[in-house]
Amino acid sequence: MSETTGIPLTEQQNAIASHKDGPMIVLAGAGSGKTATLVARTGRLIDQHISPRNILITTFSRKAATEIKKRLSEQFGMNGDDVRVDTFHGMGYRFMQDYKNLFGITEDQNWAIMTSNDQGRMLNEIAKDVAEKSNIEFKAIRKDLKEGFSLWSLMKQGCKCPGNVSDALIELDKMRAQKKGVSPNAEKVTLEERIVAKALVQYEKDKRAGGYLDFDDLLLLPARALVKFPKISEGLSYQHTHIMVDESQDTNLAQYLMVRQIGQHHKNVVMVGDDDQSIYRWRGAKIANLRRFIKDFEAPVARLEQNFRSHAHIVDSASNLIKHNQKRLAKSPFSATHEGEVPRVQINETDRDMARQMVRQVKDLNSQGVPLNDIAMLYRTNRMTTILEPAFKQAGIPYSVVGGMSFYERAEIQAVAACARIVWKHDDWQALKSLQPYIDGLGKKGMEDTIDRLKADDMNMVLFLLHEAPQQYGKGGIRLHEFVTGVFKSSIVGSTDQSQYQIAQRLIQWMKDGPMAILDREKDDVLRVKRSDNLDQLLDELSHAEPEDFFQYMIEAPLSDYLASQEGTDRVTMSTIHRSKGLEWPHVMIAGFSDGLMPLDQGLLSGRAATAPTPADLEDDDGGRPEEERCLAYVASTRSMQTLTLNHANQYHFPGSEPVILDISPYVEEMGLEITQEMAMKLAGDTRDYDVLQSLSR
Repeated sequence: MSETTGIPLTEQQNAIASHKDGPMIVLAGAGSGKTATLVARTGRLIDQHISPRNILITTFSRKAATEIKKRLSEQFGMNGDDVRVDTFHGMGYRFMQDYKNLFGITEDQNWAIMTSNDQGRMLNEIAKDVAEKSNIEFKAIRKDLKEGFSLWSLMKQGCKCPGNVSDALIELDKMRAQKKGVSPNAEKVTLEERIVAKALVQYEKDKRAGGYLDFDDLLLLPARALVKFPKISEGLSYQHTHIMVDESQDTNLAQYLMVRQIGQHHKNVVMVGDDDQSIYRWRGAKIANLRRFIKDFEAPVARLEQNFRSHAHIVDSASNLIKHNQKRLAKSPFSATHEGEVPRVQINETDRDMARQMVRQVKDLNSQGVPLNDIAMLYRTNRMTTILEPAFKQAGIPYSVVGGMSFYERAEIQAVAACARIVWKHDDWQALKSLQPYIDGLGKKGMEDTIDRLKADDMNMVLFLLHEAPQQYGKGGIRLHEFVTGVFKSSIVGSTDQSQYQIAQRLIQWMKDGPMAILDREKDDVLRVKRSDNLDQLLDELSHAEPEDFFQYMIEAPLSDYLASQEGTDRVTMSTIHRSKGLEWPHVMIAGFSDGLMPLDQGLLSGRAATAPTPADLEDDDGGRPEEERCLAYVASTRSMQTLTLNHANQYHFPGSEPVILDISPYVEEMGLEITQEMAMKLAGDTRDYDVLQSLSR
């Protein structure tokens, strides 16, 4: 029992919560109460006179950070509020703000965090210019540019960012070869690849010159600085004397280095993770960081193996599955709850039959008093929604699809953020360009030409606002001057005695009623109402968040999580497995538990032979794609608290593709689940009534 919190802890949890100084790695299985353990440990550190301000907890999402902060505050009062709980990207942004001088930014200048639209716009502008000089049409390199930017992002997460074209070509070729499972061959470089490399190198230079940061910069630049300037990392170690890292199996190299460089000075680092739940290799996550931490810090290993979420039948079958991963760290998950059903396998002839079967199961559960909110449909690929949604719509069962567009990616919210960015960073020309659709009488070309002339005259937004003769910049100058004046007048002018909420309210009202006419431009009545509701939701969020600075709050908006879109309503959840991580439901149904979908294999989905693992997959120190696919099935299975149903169909026909016949997932056998005679007949395509056959055989 924790004396601080009164929360009962198991022996394993108590040992971790009582750990004060020195490194430790905690292998925390699914549903093992790791958040409660971290919170309890924080309380005990405070009890032992460690200042809450010296405790740093890093995690991956705002949602997880908010949950930890809430528990800390509830259990420890103001002490809990004083603990620094941050996402890695938030931590990186704070570093970039505190150490501007390292990156050529003066104290009176501000960074701007680029949205994905900003990144695409800037990169396309650069690539068009490079292509034109090489006498190639931009559309001829569009595909190569998209692939190159994806590889570039992975490189940066691995702490590589070449500063010249030659190195960029070599590193891009290595990444491309690794992805395809072939040997690098930088000697055979196409003109298109050279143009892409030039564009990417210039993209980095233009970003830095303009004071812009993309998401990868928020990890790469702090990590590099902490390695290059050990005195800074040492100084931060006095500020963060005790560090805890949540979901550490999802860290990429840059994130690991951030923690290592600060933590190596005092060694008081606790890494909490589970390699069995590592499902983000595609975005740079390295399970090897767990082993790297054990080596770098000589860290003892502790385990949280008891699953409090699921009963023994679910835990045992999931454990049987994950034991087939050869490169996992040893652990033995278990549950003390032995009541409950063995996971069920449902076999249907077609994917539509499967969807109807899942509808029937939902109706049965609901008729027994199970709320729809307690039921989730999980799947490996978003294509499955094209099969599930029509069936649930036809049955009249309310549902919500997790994912889709982020709240902060919606056009009207991005417009608010862009206006705030102009006020915050007076030379944020990318933000101004994104607002071009709301400025009447000024096209894209006119906007670009006018901004180029302003930049040539060393103008920023404030200087331009004060300019007495904007007409010298032509018609575009007049239009831009009117617009920029409107933004500043509707926000900061005369705002001395106003709250941050009132400033935001004033700006949004001007965006609605002024020349931007942000709602009137939407011709669809339904969408217009949705856009208005989203702006109201933003104001409501601000009223609860009570930020010290509305403009900075919106600058950091891209770091925010997806907002829950259907809170308070009773509906079935549909989600990819990736988005289900960290969530739980009493009843989980996995759609498409078939070989080709689980594990995912594009060859089988296209009606071809199975895709053999590449050498890169097989030699990878994380176990590669085959093991990550098994981790996905493990994560999906362990989201369930009471019932787990695995749904297979013999035939799938996704829109835009040819019908394909798939076998049942090999994971059914690996989980130790029984294939009955009836199921075997269905798998063989024998659709005759099983009961009739049984009676005839007697």
